[in-house]
Amino acid sequence: MPTNPRVKAFSFGGCKFSGTSPKLSAFSPKTPMLNVFMSFEEALKLSLAVQECVRKLNSYNRSTIAGKRSGLNVAVHLQTSRITVNEAKL
Repeated sequence: MPTNPRVKAFSFGGCKFSGTSPKLSAFSPKTPMLNVFMSFEEALKLSLAVQECVRKLNSYNRSTIAGKRSGLNVAVHLQTSRITVNEAKL
């Protein structure tokens, strides 16, 4: 059994989405909103990724400036139809 568990360095995970509304080909700077569709299984993956990141953020001391600036980033990769969850500094 390893003594040093492997630590994620970039992402808490993510999922694949099935489609968007409007279609990506119709997406423009004037588009007011983008709907993202995914299956139930992919939604579970996204939920787990968000929960893992929130648990990590909860471990920080919120009375410090660094703790208050910690946050969550949801990255939507339009070209690959993927969503990833990452830690962010606000």
